[in-house]
Amino acid sequence: MQKFDCVIVGFGPVGALLSLFLSRLQLKVAIIDKNVDIYPLPRAIHFDQEVMRIFQMIGLNEKVSAISRVGTRGMHFVDDNYNTLMEREGSPEIGDQGWPKSWYFHQPDLEKVLRNEVKKNKNITPFLGYQVISVDQSSETVSLKGKGKKSQEVLRLIGSILIGCDGANSIVANYISNEHINYGFEEKYLVIDVKVDNRFKKIKKLPDYTVQKCSSKRPVTRCYISKKRRRWEIKILSTDVENEMKKEKQIWSFLSEWIDKKCAVIERAEIYTFKSKISKKWIKDRVIIAGDSAHLSPPFLGQGMCAGMRDVSSLSWRLKSILSGKFRLSPLLAYQNERLSHVSEFIQLAVDCGKIMSDPDIILKSNKKDKGELFDFPRPKLATQLNSECQLSGNLFPQFLEKGVRTDDKLGYRFVLICLKKIEPIFNEAKNKSIHTIVATGQIKDWISGFNKIALLVRPDKYILGSAINNKDLSRLLKDFSHFESN
Repeated sequence: MQKFDCVIVGFGPVGALLSLFLSRLQLKVAIIDKNVDIYPLPRAIHFDQEVMRIFQMIGLNEKVSAISRVGTRGMHFVDDNYNTLMEREGSPEIGDQGWPKSWYFHQPDLEKVLRNEVKKNKNITPFLGYQVISVDQSSETVSLKGKGKKSQEVLRLIGSILIGCDGANSIVANYISNEHINYGFEEKYLVIDVKVDNRFKKIKKLPDYTVQKCSSKRPVTRCYISKKRRRWEIKILSTDVENEMKKEKQIWSFLSEWIDKKCAVIERAEIYTFKSKISKKWIKDRVIIAGDSAHLSPPFLGQGMCAGMRDVSSLSWRLKSILSGKFRLSPLLAYQNERLSHVSEFIQLAVDCGKIMSDPDIILKSNKKDKGELFDFPRPKLATQLNSECQLSGNLFPQFLEKGVRTDDKLGYRFVLICLKKIEPIFNEAKNKSIHTIVATGQIKDWISGFNKIALLVRPDKYILGSAINNKDLSRLLKDFSHFESN
């Protein structure tokens, strides 16, 4: 039986990213997945600036940006006559996270980038082609048994922690609990992915942004993924016969308003049930879940995979603190509570958008009556913070670009105390608590000073843990840190 620090179930984008974070924290990681190869067809198509920032944390921003497209035109909610009801603004400009706000990609390309990095890493051992058949745990370890899908070989792994990143039908999540918070949205859509030939006028006339057609008759989403790829999401009505909907003749009938066989090829057509729920319990002693195993969102904001990536950046440093022997399992409960609250805001907005798709009058009856009124993704504050009375605590620390260097490349994936000036006793105390210290300069200094602070304490995932207005306040901040890290 092979022993690891962490065993990850699921080798999709979330599981692969988690393995890379943990390996860079010098943890020994195993990944098990029932599939050997990457799923070759499109699935997730969007991530946001915070997620690109997460890729940056492990040095993959250049490789990921090379296979992605910046979303410059946003998302338009329109009526049956294609009049704009509501719009999410797009822009090529760099946002406060140091990257453009929206990115579009082909998931197999992203998974190739992640898996290639995994192959290079000696701390990660993949076990592919094995179906998990049992999970068991003691006070100190978790044991997993898998069976080869082809060979029937039995695989046994043991780890200090097991993390389920095995998707919507998660075996690990079912082991923990089958209770969920349900947000009341469950609708079927026909998802059609198409490869297009841009030489044709019909393709050139298609908008270079996402269009959400809000209609009581039949809602439709059109996504511009890249020059080569487009997606349609068409709601299944109660009068539809599902088997007929997936036939090629019917698919082209749906698409005929925009494209035809001469200028496009159907890559995939599947019926999906869009769900909205969060697991009530993410942790059972040494077993944890992340990504779609923990939460499912309707796709109308393109935030499904994003939430899983945020899980990873929030979880990784907590696992390191536990496995280093510094603490027991208590930080994991904070992970659950913090992420559950955070992701719920995104799911609720996605549900609201899904309701608008079928009932555009919701917009007209609301305060968003003006044509083209904008909305943006939520920025929920974290509940886990040291001085909640401060408007900065619980928010993401911004990222600046100065002299060709981004802020996070200086900060690293670690706790950082950023001060306006060096205070020797404070810096020594921070060092004893394994907190990296820097003296703020340039834009960082100006930003902190603008809030009348002398120091900020920033978490590895770049959320502000606390702030200080004077030296006394700064000493208190460091004292409170020990309590935070163990809870």
